[in-house]
Amino acid sequence: MEFRRQDFLKGMKVLDFSRYLPGPFATMRLADMGADVIKVEDPHIGDPARHLPPLAEETGRLFLLLNRNKRSLAIDVKTEAGREILHRLIPKVDVVVESFRPGVMARFGLDAETLRKIHPGLIYCSLTGYGQHGPMASRAGHDINYAAVTGLLDGIGTYGGPPSIPTVQVADLAGGMAAVEQILAAWVRRLRTGEGAVLDVSMTDVLHSWQVFPLALEQSGEKVTRGSHLLCGAMTAYHVYETADGRYVALGALEPKFWNRFCDAVGRPEWRDRGFSPPDDPSGLYREVAELFRSRNLEEWVRIGEEADCCLTPVLTLSEAVRSAQARERENFFALDHPTEGFQVMPNSGFLSSRDKREGNPVTPAPRRGEHTVEILQEMGFRREEIDRFMEEGIVEGGKSP
Repeated sequence: MEFRRQDFLKGMKVLDFSRYLPGPFATMRLADMGADVIKVEDPHIGDPARHLPPLAEETGRLFLLLNRNKRSLAIDVKTEAGREILHRLIPKVDVVVESFRPGVMARFGLDAETLRKIHPGLIYCSLTGYGQHGPMASRAGHDINYAAVTGLLDGIGTYGGPPSIPTVQVADLAGGMAAVEQILAAWVRRLRTGEGAVLDVSMTDVLHSWQVFPLALEQSGEKVTRGSHLLCGAMTAYHVYETADGRYVALGALEPKFWNRFCDAVGRPEWRDRGFSPPDDPSGLYREVAELFRSRNLEEWVRIGEEADCCLTPVLTLSEAVRSAQARERENFFALDHPTEGFQVMPNSGFLSSRDKREGNPVTPAPRRGEHTVEILQEMGFRREEIDRFMEEGIVEGGKSP
């Protein structure tokens, strides 16, 4: 089954200096929408994510999942010759994405101020943990740190327990999606006015913007304690329960109509007016509901949830979710064959489809390091003898390594 990408961004050329997760996640989404994403990599090691376990054959699976539909240009940006090559490319590029700490790109002569002198219409996006200014701007950090300093991590977990680390990198992925939003907004304006943009996307900024419900509670005088507010386990009708076979279900009967449907479905109409009771309520409702869920296995509860339509769903494992009828129908995952790394199960960004053959180009697997170096430089006007000389001098690399 062949998946094809959209052509919404056909004509947009992106020069991507980012590594690891946040930036590559953003540029993958742009590539899925039809942008020509050129991944700039070190000619010796490439994106470090190539070497992060778990590996497929020789390449990290995370790298393979994040870099489809891209082309790789392996060039040494630490050399003057490498920087000169990139400066010659800039007039033909629409967007630059980078994810280094503030000041790093300036040391390479690849900062926004320098490149926009070459190309005033350039959209330059910096995606970092703490932003380009502020007391923490130069600090090192990873996803857990960004979640920690924004109050997000403090709100995840059970009452009385420690903060729980999410299984997905919330800040990294949120930052990547915010970068896409800002790039697209800047692109629309550029199409209208010709004006470029300098975008300062901070992962902590994005997580702060997500705190709408906790902030609403706090401004109402409620102390927002981990596991203690309505949508974090402090409501019997909105909770996770264990079943008889050791599995779990998620009950999300937040509105009275759904809680009433649940009560009627299990033959307990006397519970109807008590759904907002917290687990420690003296009435003991939570204990009664928990005991009820432990009396039947997961399959039975799935059937009850479907029949009653009361916001009751199974807690699926990842492998179950990938194989679910919903995910299959929505094409949420697909298999992509890599010439050296084999088949990889890919999450769909929402811009890929096997159904409409009129869409854009077929989905392509993650590139080898420097796989497209010669092709890209020739497209940009470099002569083959120039490219051969760059290779001999170690300034660029031509794609022999994974």
